[in-house]
Amino acid sequence: MTIENSLQPTRIRHLVVFVAFLSALLLYLHRFCLSFTQQFIKEDLGISNDQFSWCLSAFFFAYALGQVPSGWMSDRFGARVMLTTYILVWSAFTALIGLSTGFVMLLLTRVGIGLGQAGAYPTSAALVGRWVPFSSRGKANSCVAFGGRLGGFLAPVLTAYLVVFFVPADSETVGISEQDILDPKILCQDFTDALNSTPSGVRHLDEQTAAQHHVRASLYSRLGDAARRDIHDISARDKPTRPPTELIAALQKLQVVSELVTTDELTLLPLQREARSLADLSVRSPEQTNRLNRLILEATFPKSIRKLYVHGWRPVMFVYGSAGLFVAAVFWICFRERPADHPWCNDAERELIVAGRPDTSAKAAGGGVPIMAMVSSRSLWLMCVNQFGGNVGWVFLLTWLPRYLLEVHSVPFVERSWMAAIPLGVGWIGILMGGWLTDRITGRYGLRWRTAPIVIGRYAAALAYLSCLFVPNAWVATAAFALIAFTNDMGNPSSWSYKQDVGGRHVGAIHGWANMWGNFGAAVSPLFLQAVIKNFGWNAAFLAGAAAFVIAGTAALGVDARIPIVRDED
Repeated sequence: MTIENSLQPTRIRHLVVFVAFLSALLLYLHRFCLSFTQQFIKEDLGISNDQFSWCLSAFFFAYALGQVPSGWMSDRFGARVMLTTYILVWSAFTALIGLSTGFVMLLLTRVGIGLGQAGAYPTSAALVGRWVPFSSRGKANSCVAFGGRLGGFLAPVLTAYLVVFFVPADSETVGISEQDILDPKILCQDFTDALNSTPSGVRHLDEQTAAQHHVRASLYSRLGDAARRDIHDISARDKPTRPPTELIAALQKLQVVSELVTTDELTLLPLQREARSLADLSVRSPEQTNRLNRLILEATFPKSIRKLYVHGWRPVMFVYGSAGLFVAAVFWICFRERPADHPWCNDAERELIVAGRPDTSAKAAGGGVPIMAMVSSRSLWLMCVNQFGGNVGWVFLLTWLPRYLLEVHSVPFVERSWMAAIPLGVGWIGILMGGWLTDRITGRYGLRWRTAPIVIGRYAAALAYLSCLFVPNAWVATAAFALIAFTNDMGNPSSWSYKQDVGGRHVGAIHGWANMWGNFGAAVSPLFLQAVIKNFGWNAAFLAGAAAFVIAGTAALGVDARIPIVRDED
């Protein structure tokens, strides 16, 4: 190497940020893939919305409780060893989701993932603090946070396509069997109700529901006498004592009919994208006809016939778990604790990294977790309140949004995955803009206004939630949720920068402390919003989300990055 070249800083800091970005991508992909398969998991395992809300919350409770201990372990034992371990642990539990047999096992795997992921962001915050110059921290933090949002964006879309992929066209599970009847009582009642509903009697229903009624009545007219006896016998009983054997046999015969419904009914039924593609074929094989009719029957009887794609969600979890091995290996190879330890980093880069750091970055002492300093910091408590309220509102996008799109707008699975992904994709822009804005505001107005992007974003997100009260269709709703994601994510780089500014060598523990309270908010969100939705409806949930963001934004007004967090004896 020449003297001239040795004076040029190497760019290993960029590689370190990229590896942190990659781990954040995996973090969110594993964290939220469950939400987008919830329809199939609930059917497969026989669990309710209330039970599923506990599975969603269990992750965040475990994640919150593990924040400070895992952040301290990273400070104590090093980011390289601990983040590699964290990735392997949470990936193993993600794979184990695919082996779940019921509510308890699903709940325990989510607890395991939460504990494994708890140290990821505190560790990443600490390594960015050690590897990135002060003037670029906002942008570096936005890059890592961007990785998380990219993983969140990929989670619904990639999960949807993988689920469909793992139920191939030649699958033996296409034919309806006794196991595919979720509730014989509801199935038979649907047939009975359709007979009592004339075209004039269903005009007050939406087009999709009216189409379902018409198809049910049409199918009933094509059933044999034995199947009709099943329907009337089971409908008349409070608790059916036997499966509708004859009705199942009749449905199996209908499944091979070349034209099961009319073209108009195909247009109105809430069909999966695959069904519409099959319906557009001028010539179909018997296997394609069988699969199309299975999907039509699912759309006609959504509460009583098991979804074909139920058979695809378990292999997806195995694939995601395996991906963690790759990311853990990349992190171990590319990362070192400090620039001075990395063989690929030269002296010029090391000097560049430490240049320009403010005094607040060096005032913390080593040793254990500075508990007294943290609990006595007014600014840190306000940051905790901000993160708690922000997560109550934001987590809706990753837990109940897919269900909202299904129950309120009847959006099919693949389309639903794209609508759920779009807000997180728009959030990328908010994160990147927030990183730039954090550095720009700090450079012009000083550390006191380091957190201004958080305040602006929280209040704007509250207004966006209020707009959800007036959405006429699924796409307008998607736009409103995208605005929530954009404005919320705009404050993320500012939040990370604040903790790095005041944390010194305790960045991991302090980041973990604030994240703990933020994730208590995330843990409360699914349970709280499920109760609101169940008792008061979706609009009440939107009002609750807006109120949470107002509280978060108001708390952020009092956060002051000029005040370092130190122990009394320092």
